[in-house]
Parts: sequence; structure tokens; C-alpha cells
Amino acid sequence: MKNHFIIGDVHGCFHTLKNLLEHWKANEHQLIFVGDLIDHGNNSPQTVALIQDIQKKHSDTIILRGNHEQQFQQHCLNEFNEDWYEKSGERTFSQYLIHNRLVDKDAEWFSDFPLYYETPNLLISHAGVCDTDDPFNAESLDGVVWHRNKIKRLDQLQVYGHTPQDEAIFDAEVNAINIDTGAYKANKLTALLVKNDGSILEMIDESTHEEDIPKEKEEEII
Repeated sequence: MKNHFIIGDVHGCFHTLKNLLEHWKANEHQLIFVGDLIDHGNNSPQTVALIQDIQKKHSDTIILRGNHEQQFQQHCLNEFNEDWYEKSGERTFSQYLIHNRLVDKDAEWFSDFPLYYETPNLLISHAGVCDTDDPFNAESLDGVVWHRNKIKRLDQLQVYGHTPQDEAIFDAEVNAINIDTGAYKANKLTALLVKNDGSILEMIDESTHEEDIPKEKEEEII
């Protein structure tokens, strides 16, 4: 049985992701993304194309839904989301236009992303499970797509992202680890290699490639 190679929030950092994937061994590791493939970084369409290609070649690849995929697909398939469009979407759409890539087609793909991945010893989601009655409701602000509350301790190891931090540090109190290390903020992209028994084998950090870093001030692209 394969170990799990779990990657944090990519946010359009295509070149950084390619470098990080050099550590992934497809015959030994199941590849899992915690969501937020897009927005903020300079290369969202290229990032999506790369991950789609990987999933076609390696059908056990899991891509979980982040809040940015949620907003992207809702904007494209349901109704205009002014807040997301002004903060992230307009910039991402301009990248899609430059690369002649169809947003609606990717929105449909995003809508199929599961909210979590679970084994007896491991639970992976975008934002983690907090103490709420309905953690797997995609629309709930307390659910695994959106919340920034204290993580609930589970028997399983929790791996999640969503809230960027400088370092990915295991929190023994809640048996969980946040692997969003702010790739688009010119920090790094983190992967976690986890055994099937829930034990952490290795943490791999890849410094953000300069071609992925947005030139705008941070407050303009939050």
C-alpha cells in the first residue's frame, strides 16, 4: 500500500510545484492536494493543467476542494461573486485568457472535488475539522472548506491548509498539522509524506520560485 504525499495550498505557483514534485515517487506515493490550486500566484492555468495531467496518468491522485475552487466554480456556474472576483478572480481570469484556457471547463472539474479524504488513521481536508455539527457542508463557514477556528482533536491525524503560516509544525494537542506555508507569499510550498498508520515520515519544503511570486502588494490580492 502506498504512503501519502500531501501537498499544501499551491495558489498558482506552478514552477514551485514542479520542483516539489521531483520528490514524489508515483509508484510509492499517493498524491493528494489539500485544495486552493488557484489564485494569487502568477500561474493558475498552468498549475491546473499540470495537475489534471497528473490525475489522468495516476488515477489514485486526490484533489480536495479549497475555498478558492469553491468560489471559482460558483462564480462560473452559478452567479457572479463580486468579492472573490475583485480580490482574486479577475487576475486569475486574465491568466486564463492569456493561455487560452476555458474557465467553465475547469469550473466543472473543480465542482467534482471531494471535501475530504479519510482513512482509519488519517483525515485530510482544506481547512481541517473544527468543533461543529456539520463539518462537511461546503457552504458552512464552520466547515472544512472555510473555517479558521481551532482544530478539533480526532483519533486520526489531521492534515490541512487554508491558513498560511511560516512553518508547518505538528500540533500534538490536536493531533494535526497545517501545511499551508504561504507559497504565493514568497515563502515556500510544503509536502508531507505520511504512512498508512498516520505517522509522519518526512516534510519537504520547496522555496517559492521567483516566477510564481505576484508583483502586486500583498493587501491587493488577499
